[in-house]
Amino acid sequence: MTLPTVPDYEADFAAAVNDFWRIKSSQQAASEEAGTDDGSTSGSVRAGKHMDPFEALVRKVVQDAGITVDDSPGDKIYLPGYYRETKSWDVVLQYQGHTLAVVEAKSQGSSLANNFNNRVEEAIGQAADVWKSHERNLLVSGIRPWIGYLMIVEETPKTTEPKHLRRGKAVPEGMTVDPAFDGMSYAERYATAFKRLDQERMLDATCVAITSGPSSYTYPDQWLSFNSFAAQLWGRCQHVRAVTG
Repeated sequence: MTLPTVPDYEADFAAAVNDFWRIKSSQQAASEEAGTDDGSTSGSVRAGKHMDPFEALVRKVVQDAGITVDDSPGDKIYLPGYYRETKSWDVVLQYQGHTLAVVEAKSQGSSLANNFNNRVEEAIGQAADVWKSHERNLLVSGIRPWIGYLMIVEETPKTTEPKHLRRGKAVPEGMTVDPAFDGMSYAERYATAFKRLDQERMLDATCVAITSGPSSYTYPDQWLSFNSFAAQLWGRCQHVRAVTG
């Protein structure tokens, strides 16, 4: 039997990056015209939609893998939580009543010092909540959920400059800050955080891309490439199809 080959999605991902910048630019212009611009790029972020191209690409991978997902109950889908009532996710795909894939798609462009920790804490919290909900049968699916995270980091001098550990931080005696973070840029810290979340099985697949503008992006690690992400999602689709018959 010839196994299906996972397509090369780099051209699709490059197109999504271009659409990301196009949407951000148009939303920022609309924000400025409306007089709500504060001099930053926050207008384009608050407007949303800039991550839609990546969410659409996730759905394309599932379709290419031969899966026709169940009808969605609405544009915004909330999953039951254990530590909280519910949480909305960017992409929630069901197949024959089972949770096929749950994916969050986020971007980071400014306020790196604060938002880096917030993004990582958010990813950890979201994953932990889903796993506990599954353990307590709140998701009502016999198949273990599959969680993916896609992170787009805008390349700026602050994104790529090395950051050294701040020796003046009040770390309790006997504790050691992981030296691996010393000298890493925020882009590299994102890569390390999401790769570790993948390796520790908190997340099933992760993608981190650094982009400076249309037609320009890199991956800090091939582990975090979209093709790697797609291959894992493709495998998930084949597994669920086999289990559900």
